[in-house]
Parts: sequence; structure tokens; C-alpha cells
Amino acid sequence: MCTWTRRRCEFGDVSDACGGWARLEARGCVAQVNASTADADGGSASDFNHRELGACDACRDEVSIALAANGEIAAIVRALLGTEDVRLFNDQYVVKPPTRGGSALRSSCFDWHQDSQWCRAEEGEEDWECAPYLSCWVALDDVNEENGTLRMLPYPSAESHATHRERARAYPSRDSLASPLTDETIDSVGHLLTMRAGSVVFFSDVVLHCSGPNLSDAVRRAWMPQCSAGPVLRRDGRPVSLTAKLV
Repeated sequence: MCTWTRRRCEFGDVSDACGGWARLEARGCVAQVNASTADADGGSASDFNHRELGACDACRDEVSIALAANGEIAAIVRALLGTEDVRLFNDQYVVKPPTRGGSALRSSCFDWHQDSQWCRAEEGEEDWECAPYLSCWVALDDVNEENGTLRMLPYPSAESHATHRERARAYPSRDSLASPLTDETIDSVGHLLTMRAGSVVFFSDVVLHCSGPNLSDAVRRAWMPQCSAGPVLRRDGRPVSLTAKLV
């Protein structure tokens, strides 16, 4: 799998105007800036849209093939979701830089979470849930404990006919789980995923997972398309993000 960018700037070869974004790209990141942020910096959104400007045709082809209805990723997603109405809901390029201490160490960790916890009803609101979706986490580098790979918590025991959401409701509180940064007992919690570059893990939006800091000397990169069973909608019926049907 290709990364999304081909442009790489050395730290000493950038102007003051774009130096910040170029430094991010030099570490393997993709700078995709909201229009409001770009305007505040005195430029248009298109000027800073490095994901579009830096994307290579070969990468677009690989992604299109993988996410086509008969592609390697889409075929598995369709089987796991149990529907022909599979939509590309979102995709992310996740870069975890190497860190050694301070606030960077904390920001390099992801505490225990579920990808769809954003769509839970607030206290006092009518209960609702978004359409189920899968995260397809594609390792672009070899990943292991040293560089902050994923740690998954299996569902608690449940009846064989229980749905993913029913199983997930039996999870312990996230606050009760060992921290991937500060708790030495984390090794006894869940399963640590050691993966070679090019491997993919598929997991439900309600699976609890976390990742520790990147203590290696190199960036740790992953591409994560997310595919849903039908469109993922807000409470008022508007799409949250993409609703592109895989064809």
C-alpha cells in the first residue's frame, strides 16, 4: 500500500510561509487544513491542501482497487457487515512520530476508546446509535509494542446470537482499564497486535482499543478507511461524513 504523499521537504529547504506544514510532511504527515484555519494564516484552503497536491496517481489507483466492490478490502468488509450496501464513511492517514518524554509522549498515546463513542446519546437525550461500521487499519510500517501498535480488548462472554453492540455493552468502564502510558499492568489487558507492513486488521466501531507511545526512532504510519452498513447519519438525518457506495 502506498502512502498518500510523495512530496518530502528537508528542514532547511522551506520558506517561513510554509515551513510548518513542510516540517510535518518531512515526518511523514499529511497536512489537510480546514478552510477556517487556512484563512486565518493568510492563505486559501487549496494552498494548504497537501493531501490533494501531494497525492500520487499510483496511490490513488491502489486505493481505488482496494476499495472497489470486488477489491480485497471491500470484499472482506461486505462479508463482515453482512450487507451489499457498503459505504465508504471515512478514511484517515495516521502518523505517530517517535517521542521520548513530556507532553509529546502523552499525545503519542491513544487511551482506551471505541471509534463510534462520539455518537452515543448524552444524558437526558433519546437513545440513538449510528449505523454499524468497520475500521480497516492497514499497517504501512511494521508495528509492534515499541512503536505504539494497537491493543484490542475482546468482547466479554455473551450469548452466541448477541450483536456487536450487545456484546460491547458488557465491557468494563474505560476508566477502569490500565493506561497504555502509565500502568505497568497493561500487558495483561487485551491483545497486542504485532503486524507486518501491508497487514490489515478489521474491527467493529464498538471494539475497545488503545495504543501506547512510539518509542522507536522512526514514524509509525497506518491508513484506516472506515466502511459502514449503509450511510452513517447524524441524529437529524444529515450525513456525518462520506456516504460513497463501494462500486
